[in-house]
Amino acid sequence: MAKVFFIAYQDCYAGSLASPQDLYTVANAHWREQYKGREGDFEWQTLSASGEPVVTASRLRVAVDGPFVDLAPGSIIVVPAMAYPGGREFNKTLDSLRNIIDWLKRQYANDCIICTHCTGSFVLAETGLLNGLSATTSWWLAEQFRQRYPEITLRADQLVVDEGRLLTGGANGAEMLAALTMVERYMGRAVASQSARTLLVDTNLTQQAPYLTLPRQKQHSDSLMLEVQDYLEKNLNAAFSLDELAARFCISSRTLMRRFKAAVGDTPNSYLQNLRIEAAKKLFEATALSTDAVMVRIGYADASSFNRLFQRKTGLSPRAYRLKFGTPHA
Repeated sequence: MAKVFFIAYQDCYAGSLASPQDLYTVANAHWREQYKGREGDFEWQTLSASGEPVVTASRLRVAVDGPFVDLAPGSIIVVPAMAYPGGREFNKTLDSLRNIIDWLKRQYANDCIICTHCTGSFVLAETGLLNGLSATTSWWLAEQFRQRYPEITLRADQLVVDEGRLLTGGANGAEMLAALTMVERYMGRAVASQSARTLLVDTNLTQQAPYLTLPRQKQHSDSLMLEVQDYLEKNLNAAFSLDELAARFCISSRTLMRRFKAAVGDTPNSYLQNLRIEAAKKLFEATALSTDAVMVRIGYADASSFNRLFQRKTGLSPRAYRLKFGTPHA
């Protein structure tokens, strides 16, 4: 029997608490039907730090079963996502959750499993338990996560990253995929598949890559490299030459490469590729230009190279991306 504990706190998302509970309810029903009389159901409770009800981001008042207690080894803890009030306020909110963060560390040391997603990944990251491991979060918070937690390998293209006893998920909706991971782990693939079909959870959706905005990394103090970045942004379709770019800014190619990587965390050519793919995405979304026309407009002449790069950066072919997000080309 798997025991799950949902952590409720002020301004968390109600769906992060309720949706996995609905999934576990359905999983239990399929388990009982398939294994009549066999123990193994999920049981769950909702806890808050004080044991008092909390008000969610949508102003829903949630009653809880009690305060934080030390849990039995093997218990599953679900940390919900929270509303995002903006960078500075969000950091204050994280600081205010120190009691939850310390409690999570103690429970992990007692062999518990912790699942979270979206902004909740920041709460788990604050424990330090993810240092040296991989994690994901909501695609639009990727750069902030990367800067705040440099010791964690961020896999922002993934919807769920499973590190055994630490599971992180992407944007809202990923909590269902994380819960399905637990269902499969404890009840098997058949029950997980039946539960997903019952609730129309798309288990084929495994990546956030199509939604990612490729980073522009301008939070640094190298003014010359900021000028280089601005130049690249304004000259997307120009042929790239590291030597010519360095000469334009009166430095050597070696110095440009060293300073650009130190400031931006990427090479000039890779950075330009990100800019070009972002421009291509916008053109696919807003215009009916053919793939060849888009390719030429952003500076590519070879269709196979462009298609491979676009697929690698977004997880979709140009055609699939247009069908999903943009204006179909007649």
